[in-house]
Amino acid sequence: MKIVPALFVAAIISVTVGKAEESAATGESQIIKPLSPEDAARTIQIPDGYRMEVVASEPMVQEPVMFAFDGNGAIYVCEWLTYMQDEYGTDQYKPISRVVKLVDTDGDGRMDKRTVFLDNVILPRAVLPLHDRVLVTLTQSDTVWACFDTDNDGVADRREIAHKGRVNTGNIEVQSTGLLWNLDNTICSNYYRFRYDDGKLETSLHGDYQFWSDEWAPFISQWGLSRDDLGRLYCSDHTYPVYGYQAPAGYPSFIPGEIDEFGEDTIKVWSACEVEDQSQGGYRRKEKRVLQVTSATCGQTFIRSHLMPEFYGRVVTCEPVGRLIRMSRIEWNNGMGKSFNAYPGSEFIRSPDAYFRPVWTENGPDGGLYVADMYRGIVQERTWFPTTKGRPEWIERYHRVKKWGMVDVIRHGRIYRLVPDDKTPGPQPRMLDQKSSELLRYFTHKNGWWRDQAQKLIVCRKDLSVVPALKRMIDSDADPLTRMQALWTLEGLAGVDKAIVLEKLSDADVRVRTAAIHIAERFLQAKDVKVEMKLMSMLNDKDPLQVTQLYLSFNEKNTRLHKEVRRLLVERHPDHKLVAAYVRKDQKDLHEKNRSSLVTKLGRNIYRSYCATCHGVDGKGLKEAGHLAAPALLDNRYFRDKDGHGKLTRILLKGLTGPLAGQTYRMGLMPPVEHTYDDKQIAAVLNYVGANWNGWEKEIDPSLVSRIRAEIRDRKQPYTDDEL
Repeated sequence: MKIVPALFVAAIISVTVGKAEESAATGESQIIKPLSPEDAARTIQIPDGYRMEVVASEPMVQEPVMFAFDGNGAIYVCEWLTYMQDEYGTDQYKPISRVVKLVDTDGDGRMDKRTVFLDNVILPRAVLPLHDRVLVTLTQSDTVWACFDTDNDGVADRREIAHKGRVNTGNIEVQSTGLLWNLDNTICSNYYRFRYDDGKLETSLHGDYQFWSDEWAPFISQWGLSRDDLGRLYCSDHTYPVYGYQAPAGYPSFIPGEIDEFGEDTIKVWSACEVEDQSQGGYRRKEKRVLQVTSATCGQTFIRSHLMPEFYGRVVTCEPVGRLIRMSRIEWNNGMGKSFNAYPGSEFIRSPDAYFRPVWTENGPDGGLYVADMYRGIVQERTWFPTTKGRPEWIERYHRVKKWGMVDVIRHGRIYRLVPDDKTPGPQPRMLDQKSSELLRYFTHKNGWWRDQAQKLIVCRKDLSVVPALKRMIDSDADPLTRMQALWTLEGLAGVDKAIVLEKLSDADVRVRTAAIHIAERFLQAKDVKVEMKLMSMLNDKDPLQVTQLYLSFNEKNTRLHKEVRRLLVERHPDHKLVAAYVRKDQKDLHEKNRSSLVTKLGRNIYRSYCATCHGVDGKGLKEAGHLAAPALLDNRYFRDKDGHGKLTRILLKGLTGPLAGQTYRMGLMPPVEHTYDDKQIAAVLNYVGANWNGWEKEIDPSLVSRIRAEIRDRKQPYTDDEL
């Protein structure tokens, strides 16, 4: 680990927690001053043999929350110009935020040209450049906009709706995020899977939600989404740096707590920052460092860079409260992955600088790892940053950081690039200017970014002229990743015919075979006998990856053949951990469906995607570092209370803070969901918990929620246990 000399850090960081206490007694200034981009970069602790370079900084970029590269290497950055500009969150939804386009015109690795691509919008959340348009999502809506720069001046001059989404006015931390081109030619967000077709987006849901839900789309990740070479999605929430990656996108996934996928050190944090300003996650007082456990993980990336092969296959996740970036290594055992801190007792990247706030990462076309740093004082949304009423320790925190001047540090922003000292970053791409036939060469590139861009551009262009060349790649290229990428590209362009599918089901590499099994599903649905027989002949193969894909592809649970294949896979591969987990999951889902008419699809999906990350998938509460994040809902006194319907409705609408029956919980606050869910949805999730774990026989009707919502409309503060 490359450590900044202690004297230098002490000289440029004016106040830590200990110094703040000392200066309070002497009357000295307690202001923590922001650093210049270059000085800030020098405080960042990184692995030996690497350097952190400033790619862009204020005023070229301000308040960056996410970014994406286009095919020519330009960076589109979402800037949140209204996010917590004061302690009250004043004018947070005023439409003055923007998407900016940054270009490196001289190839020196530093952005030197900036245009405002999209202006005067509400907190843009995701951006994905395609071949001739840029997709953008905005806060308060799941709608996806297609934005066009028809005169190539770097400014969008026209936009149209690519997907008409629902209004989503809930907490900004759990609205839509991620627009990610995946291996199977879908564009994934945390709510939806889209398929691009002639300018429009065809919509489906993730995994088991597509079978369960027809009323509401649940989210699978809180802020950020990444993928690996096989099309598996890597998710995060406030606590868990990486999860949800056990199977390729589109199949049922697992939420935290459902399976054993976390090492014991997964959420333990090794920050270098002493400033105590967190809402949750604790403070390591003996070591004077924030945090004890993760509390804001986001912006994750699965590293697929040729420039850093020692990190290929690992996942990096930002933790802005801890001022660090975690690297997770995934260990695979009998079909199931488990994540561990790749730097036990330390972190991949961290800084003692109070304003280092990494929130997003990306693989760059040059092989570097790019990081967006909001570089600001407050990263807690208004709900978690009370100034007058609320948890006493949070009020004390407010006055502390106000005294340190942190509230006033806004409108900064940096984008960094991590690169090896002994390697030269790769050249800038010019893929948007190249013909599809020229893009095919990049299918052999060792940097996954180039392979993905080539596939995306060819499929979006619908250029059938490359089909013969793709077939030759599929048939004879020596690199299995190239064969696999070409196979999926052909599927996205024209569909893979049965002859190729049958041939690739016998490919020498399991990654190509599993792709062929996945693609073969449309032949299974058509009950094609040759394909069925070929797949049946593969059931004894012991490769865990192939066993997983076979189990998932035979997914028509009401079909005799599919049920028999799944039974045989379970019987022949008893040690396959992931298949066993899916069996348990299916049994649990069936049990819930049959338990009560109050257990609805809608209630289940809301609970699993929003509530389970704190209350646990089984309602027993989720333990984090030995402490419950939130109270158990199993046999819960509010749900058992004869007058509980009204109290529970009030809690969901306005939130709940403080201890419960004298016990405190790590989260400290049940956030209000009055702007996130409607009356029917709130009733459904309460009925799900009540019937599932508290013996309810009488349901909450949406009309009760509506009546109470009207009664307490003007209330501004969460409830307390004593009050209720």
